Amino acid sequence: MILNFLTILLTVQICFSQDQVITESQVLNSTLKNFPLILESEMKFLAADSELESNRGAFDHKLKFKTRNKIEDIYNNQYLETFIERQTPYYGIGLIAGHRQGSGKFAEYDGFYRTSTAGEIFGGLTIPLLRNFALDQQRLDLKIGHLEKAIAEHELHSKKLITVHKALSSYYKWILATKKLQIRKNIFKLAKDRHEMILKRVKAGDLEELKVKDNQRTIDKRMDDVLKSEIELKEAINKLSLFLRDDKGVSIIVQETQIPQEPLIHKQIVNREINLNELPQIQILNAQLSMMKEQNKFYQSQKLPGLNFDVLGSKELSSNVPYDSSAMKVGVMFDFPLENRKAEGKSVATEYKQRALEKQKEYISLEFDRNYDYSIFGMKESLTRLQIVSREHENSVVMAEAERKKWLQGDSDLFIFNLREQDVAEAEIKKWSTLLESQQFYVDALLFSGTLINSL
Repeated sequence: MILNFLTILLTVQICFSQDQVITESQVLNSTLKNFPLILESEMKFLAADSELESNRGAFDHKLKFKTRNKIEDIYNNQYLETFIERQTPYYGIGLIAGHRQGSGKFAEYDGFYRTSTAGEIFGGLTIPLLRNFALDQQRLDLKIGHLEKAIAEHELHSKKLITVHKALSSYYKWILATKKLQIRKNIFKLAKDRHEMILKRVKAGDLEELKVKDNQRTIDKRMDDVLKSEIELKEAINKLSLFLRDDKGVSIIVQETQIPQEPLIHKQIVNREINLNELPQIQILNAQLSMMKEQNKFYQSQKLPGLNFDVLGSKELSSNVPYDSSAMKVGVMFDFPLENRKAEGKSVATEYKQRALEKQKEYISLEFDRNYDYSIFGMKESLTRLQIVSREHENSVVMAEAERKKWLQGDSDLFIFNLREQDVAEAEIKKWSTLLESQQFYVDALLFSGTLINSL
């Protein structure tokens, strides 16, 4: 599913002109398509899939040959054995089947190698009755391979969620930094343009000379705010360029003209139950817990004595032999380790690791739950604040316009006029800040519900 989603994204052509407005969807698609750390996680997923295929190789059929040629004065003989063996994924059972042929003269103690001219076929199996019956190394590696592939897939999804969240956060900070600079440049220009008029009025004797100092103080303060905003914007552009890229993966330096002029569309999140087990971070921990359980199961098996039951049947292909043409061999191999500290130690260690993962899962579940609740709360509160600061901005504009008229009529002090003008700018910045804060809370809630990518 993940790879199909990536394939669809790779067909999307992303191109940006300097006049094109940058949208949330473009940031999302560009990040998913070309962000290096997402591509890194994709490569790790493909590597985990290849490792799984490698683990399956433990159960491949193996074709083997054995030959023996003996040249003596009395006993000249040749022996060839061809067989296929396979370790099965079922209860540690091993299978073998093949054909052997021995010709020439054999000494009595080499009677095993003697067969008819047609040779002998044989087949058998080995069954572990104690150690390796529940789980052996090959089956453990296969199960671990499946779990590691699942972990890599969940990590890829988690990387997408976290990276898209960072990209959108950078996008909102860029919009806010751009709006701040535009607003502060505007009021700086107003104060600078007004300075010439003040100089003329002072020269004409209509204003006291101190007003020149007062306005110059305002110009310097606003110029300082512009310079600080330019630094803030440069930082925001650089951070956004890490995520916003063209079709070749080259990072894009956005322009001031590319910010959306209209407010972003807000979506109201309805409180809903979150299935925490569907979150990729929780799924990763669940897979790691399953891995620990399988490893513990294996170590418990290794603490048992070894008891293998072997059965091997053979039949001569020629019936004209001076001995019984069919044979059955049954054997038991038993080994009992006097010490088994490795299996015991590994078993205890995995139990503690399981407990540690359970504690981590408990904390992450609670953290996601609390962060989701906070994001919903923050979004609702910021939407309420947006109404308040919008009203504050409207009233500031009215007051500033009234003060401007009074200033032109000579009924207002320059300090009060500049202050009203500054209030309008700060209220507008606060309005944009609250607007983008609300949108940030929205994507936070989507992140902590695991639905960020599919909801935008």
